[in-house]
Amino acid sequence: MNPLFTAHKHYGSLLLVLVLAVIVVALVKGPKPVFQRIVAVLVDINLVVGLVAFFQTARPISWFHPIFALAAVALLHIGAKSEDKSKVVRCFSIALLLLIAAWAVNASWGPEWFKLNFVKLPATAVIAK
Repeated sequence: MNPLFTAHKHYGSLLLVLVLAVIVVALVKGPKPVFQRIVAVLVDINLVVGLVAFFQTARPISWFHPIFALAAVALLHIGAKSEDKSKVVRCFSIALLLLIAAWAVNASWGPEWFKLNFVKLPATAVIAK
């Protein structure tokens, strides 16, 4: 298996915990913009790692994986600078759900509907054949 793909997968799992930690911290102690920004940037890094891994693998990816991930990143950055507790909790909670949905789209345990009924992005390694 591609090492970048493996890193993207495991790093993404850690990021789910960090996004959840931002939500818990915001609920318990109030928003912490520095922590929120760090988590948003870490998710950006995983997005770039996933993009590079995509171009190095032959595995097709559902269109919904990048769409959900980009929507989550947008929400994370919307909530990252905020000191409004409800805005931070709302943005990070919806982003967490979108990141879980992005994970589920291509996961073995994810819904078959995503895997069977949507156009796949062909990986460049498949096109090169």
